[in-house]
This record gives sequence, structure tokens and C-alpha cells, in this order.
Amino acid sequence: MTAIDPRDRPIGELLRASQTAPPDALVHTLSMAVAGLGGSDVVLYLVDYAHVALMPHPDELPHGEQPQVAAVDGSMAGRSFVSGEPVVSERADGWHVWVPVTERVNQLGVLSMTLPAWNADIEAFCIELGVAAAHLVVTSAAYTDLPHLMRRRHDMDLAAEMQWSLLPPLSFATDTTTVAGLLEPAYEVGGDCFDYAFNSEVLDLAVFDAVGHGLASAVLASLLMGAYRHGRRNAEHLHQLVDSIDAAVRDCAGRAPFATGILARLDLPTGHLTWITCGHPQPIIVRRGSTLADVEVRPALPVGLGALADVVGEIVETDLEPGDGVLLYTDGVVEARSADGEAFGEDRLRDLLAREHLAGGPPPEVVRRLVRSALSHTDGGLRDDASMLYIRWDG
Repeated sequence: MTAIDPRDRPIGELLRASQTAPPDALVHTLSMAVAGLGGSDVVLYLVDYAHVALMPHPDELPHGEQPQVAAVDGSMAGRSFVSGEPVVSERADGWHVWVPVTERVNQLGVLSMTLPAWNADIEAFCIELGVAAAHLVVTSAAYTDLPHLMRRRHDMDLAAEMQWSLLPPLSFATDTTTVAGLLEPAYEVGGDCFDYAFNSEVLDLAVFDAVGHGLASAVLASLLMGAYRHGRRNAEHLHQLVDSIDAAVRDCAGRAPFATGILARLDLPTGHLTWITCGHPQPIIVRRGSTLADVEVRPALPVGLGALADVVGEIVETDLEPGDGVLLYTDGVVEARSADGEAFGEDRLRDLLAREHLAGGPPPEVVRRLVRSALSHTDGGLRDDASMLYIRWDG
């Protein structure tokens, strides 16, 4: 079969079949749709937590071939993942196809298959199949551990397990605004976290850096996220949010822990951005290939220290211009050190951000490249968690 008849509704049949199929039978369900094209060898690749490799499922194809882990940089699957477009190669046994598996703009992985023919109708079907695959991955993750296990390239400690379970999808987009975030080290994080929410054309954003590392920090991060979401859903303004989170940490967290943080709100129709920092680095705003200077501001104390002094942080307001980018980050990024002790530093981060922003890449790829640059600067690993949340407002 080389043409798709809209009356057949193969994607609809696929979604209906997924309602009764075992939640871990993702590839089997997708293979039924590919078989309608005479295709075979369906492999689902999900990106690992560090966003450096694409992890395959199943472990073995019907004819005995074992799919291999594919690098995000330098493989056919990786080309499709980074570009967000189908990649096709004609070979002796048919057309090898890779299509992105993306939910909104949240890059989950790639779906590969071998087909007997290739044309515009089949390409359109395969793109839709990738969208359907993303839906299956997201929904099945609530019922089976398979999608979570597939993303593990290394063993994951308990703190990291808790941390990743707190996070929203790593990327999100509306018609004017794109958000992308990433945590590192992916398999041992324990103090950094971020969150965002879209409500009535307002985008709420937060980044926290809990003191310490490991399990205690992960528990504190869970408290921070819960308190932030509770206050946000109660329509608290930024000062109220800081007070609520501070009170929760002091009341519930035990031996005088604290966390730095930044809370921000972006009005999507106008680009009006407000934020407050709690002992945390200010956001970096990039405009037309250069970063703007920090503003003079009195920050609030880190949350959890509110009982020690009466310090009311200033709320900063600025108006973004169409195309501007805003980077929220934790100090583990700029404090990453090389073998000879040289810090990655804010100047280097600003320079790389300006170049990546000017290059016009999608925000998820901008964040991935910034994180990889910080890691490549180190002598084998980060001394502290490093998180980034990047927003591009296109106005």
C-alpha cells in the first residue's frame, strides 16, 4: 500500500486500539499502523534524561536485528530529533524513515521504520504517526514504567527520581512564546527544580535551587514546588508567593534549610515581564544578538530565612520586544569549573546565549547546547546541580 485513503482513518484506528492494548505495548500498537503501509522494523527511540542519546525499544526486531542507541549528535535518528523533520534514506531493503515524536514542542524522541515506498502522502501519514506516538508515550507513562525506564542511559539515584517526577514537560509553546528547560546532572540531581504554567494568557515561571545535594535537597525541592503551585493556583501575587513558600519551608522542612529562587510572570499578549529574586541570579535577557545589562535590584532573602530578617525584595518590571529571549538559571551553571579551576562564568554564558539566540535555533535546542557547553567545560562533572529555563517571546 503506497497511498493513504482518508476514509481509512488509520490514526483514529491506532488511537482506538491503544485504549485496550497493554500500556507497555507501544511499539506493537504503532507497528499495526505501519503494517498498513507494508512497512516493518518499527523502533521507538526516546531521548535520555541528559538529552545526549536516543534509547531504542524493542531490544530486538522480528528478523533478529538489535537496534542500537543513537546519538543525538551525529546519527540519522538524531538529525530528525534535532531538526523536528522526517529524515529518509533509500536502501536496498526499502526506505528507512525517522520521524520526530513530539508532544506540542516537547521533544520526546524519534520513531523509525522501513517502508516499501515513499511519497508525499506517506510522508504526511508518518508525520501524523509521530504525533500519535507522542500521545501514546505521554498517556502510557501514567500506567507503565516503560517510558521512564527507556530514558535511562545510566542508573538513577533516588533524589533524581524524585526530582524528575516534580517537573512539568521540558518544553511548551503557544503561538507567541516558547519555554524550554533542562536539569543536569540528569541522573544525580537533588536540589534544582523549575516549573511553569499557562493561565489566561499569563505564563508563570519559577526556578529553585535548594541548599545542599542529594535526598534531603530533593525533599526540600518537593516542598518548594508544592508551595509554589499552591500559591500560584490561589492567585497570589509575587510577594505573596515568596511569603507563602518561605513560611512552608520554615514550618515544614526541619533544620533551617533554605533555597534560592526566582519567580516570574510574563503577560503573553504584551510581553510585560515581572520577576522577583530570592538570593538567586537575575535572569539574562538577550535581544538582537546581545544580552542586556542586569538591573540594580534589592533581592529578597532565600526562602526559609524569612524569620531571620525583614527583607522585602523588589519586583522588577520590563517590557520584552518581539524575538527577545530570557534565561533563568541556577548558579551551578556559571560555577562549573575546568580541570585547572576556571569557572564557566556568567560572561561565557552570556556570550554563548547571545550566539545561540542569534542563530535562531528552537529554544529546546538552545538549552541543550548551553548545557552541553557547560558540561564540556568541566573536568568530568558538575560540582553542583545546573538548571536552565529559557523563554523566547515572539510577540
